[in-house]
Amino acid sequence: MPSTPTFQRLLSLIDPPAQHHFITANGIRTSYLEAGDGPVLVLLHGAGGGATSWYKVIGPLSRHFRVIAFDKPGYGESDKPWADYSKSFYIDWLKAALDILSVSRCYLAGSSQGGSVSIAFALRFPDYISKMILVDTAGMSDEWDRRIIPRMILYRLFPTPFWGRMLGSNVMKDPLVADPAWHQYSMEVIRKPGGRYPFFLGRGKAVQTYSDEELKAVPVPTLIIWGEDEAFFPIAHGERAAALIPDSQLVVLPGAGHLPWMEKPSEFVEAVKLFLD
Repeated sequence: MPSTPTFQRLLSLIDPPAQHHFITANGIRTSYLEAGDGPVLVLLHGAGGGATSWYKVIGPLSRHFRVIAFDKPGYGESDKPWADYSKSFYIDWLKAALDILSVSRCYLAGSSQGGSVSIAFALRFPDYISKMILVDTAGMSDEWDRRIIPRMILYRLFPTPFWGRMLGSNVMKDPLVADPAWHQYSMEVIRKPGGRYPFFLGRGKAVQTYSDEELKAVPVPTLIIWGEDEAFFPIAHGERAAALIPDSQLVVLPGAGHLPWMEKPSEFVEAVKLFLD
């Protein structure tokens, strides 16, 4: 299926440009964006949209790294199979994808659900990861405002601008900082065949809370980035992770919510570069 004008619009916002490719990993046709040269930095988006969610930072990061931003299965331009969308499902897919791309060692950065998957991957396949970046990551605590869930359900059932705005107030401090194409594309992805599977079949399995023992076992240096105005997962979640993950540090970005690279891209890129240098 050819990509939509909305997807192409988001690609056009990436500067320097990124290339769009496909591979088949674990039987799943997988879409990804690639830009730059140097050490490999893999980006895993959260439970919405796809790789183009990183459109503001792929270009700046590609000046220092070979950036590979995947559309996780169930999202973006990737296949949306009938599956359980659990941590195991995602890390088996990710290992297969990295092997196909001959990436045996990389930096791994994940946002929200993507951060939860990153932790699971690092615990199971530590030799692949040299450093990890967790961004407003899910699964850090059971203590979060579950009143958001009905909005998430309604947005998946009815991906319209109205419900997008209702949920968006929990995603960013200022949703208007995102290009309108990003909001549109997020709705288009849900409307695709299988676009609702990750939410309704996954049932939160990819973001189940990590135990103290699991976080203490994270074997790689870890940067934890949190938006100060995060509405989904309070800063206390990031503080818990920083207290338990052995070699970790927490950076809080003021004036940002659940997607800090969207609202504070320069500060985000600088924090990442400082950590990975």
